[in-house]
Amino acid sequence: MKEKVLVLVRAIPEKSERYGYLICVAGINEKNEWRRLYPFKFSYGERLVDFGKKDLIDVTLADPDNDKRSESRKVTTHENLESQLNDEEILQRIMPLVSSIEKLKKEGASLGVIKPELAGIDVIINSTDIYDEQTYFTLADDYLEKREKVKMPVELRYQFKCKDEPECKGHNIILIDWELNELARNLMRKEKDKKIIEAKIKTKFFDFMKTRDLYFFMGTHFRFGTWIIIGLFYPQKRKGIQLKLDDI
Repeated sequence: MKEKVLVLVRAIPEKSERYGYLICVAGINEKNEWRRLYPFKFSYGERLVDFGKKDLIDVTLADPDNDKRSESRKVTTHENLESQLNDEEILQRIMPLVSSIEKLKKEGASLGVIKPELAGIDVIINSTDIYDEQTYFTLADDYLEKREKVKMPVELRYQFKCKDEPECKGHNIILIDWELNELARNLMRKEKDKKIIEAKIKTKFFDFMKTRDLYFFMGTHFRFGTWIIIGLFYPQKRKGIQLKLDDI
């Protein structure tokens, strides 16, 4: 089966002893149905994954090997259609899908998008070492047969409520988006002071995000079914003063 999928999430690379470094991708097809796509081989310095967030890709899909989540598909071929969507076009696609964690649970979903009301953020710097072959991520998808159990160098958790959801009592959930991984890598190339790194990450992922029209892409853990923030979408607000990324 072939589908055109708008890529909304690229998870942090992780290592399989059998397949090498892989990433998991999530997005929506032409019918606005959620898709969790894997495996995509990855290596730093090589364009094995020739697409990014906001790209449209044409994928040939098969049933997953051992993933029972309804949105999951195995990719046998893919092609970047070289047709990246802008923020307004993406907003039009995702707005009908905006939900809450409470509603997603009731629906039995394992992927979704929510509008958070940020209350706080926790950042823990476990290590300032940088490796080209990163194996930090151990949380998102457990389809790999073997993996190295290595702590993420940076752990970021958001405290938030789901907007317009009266049943929401608040959440404290980890973020595993590739963007956090790459910001940490870039900072650690120049800086080893954990307090400085922590402050810069908080500026980008909390102070800056509070000035944007922020959405969380959510996914469930393969084994435990708990929710994880797997990606962010943060177009510019139509009004108000914006914090410049140059300030970070």
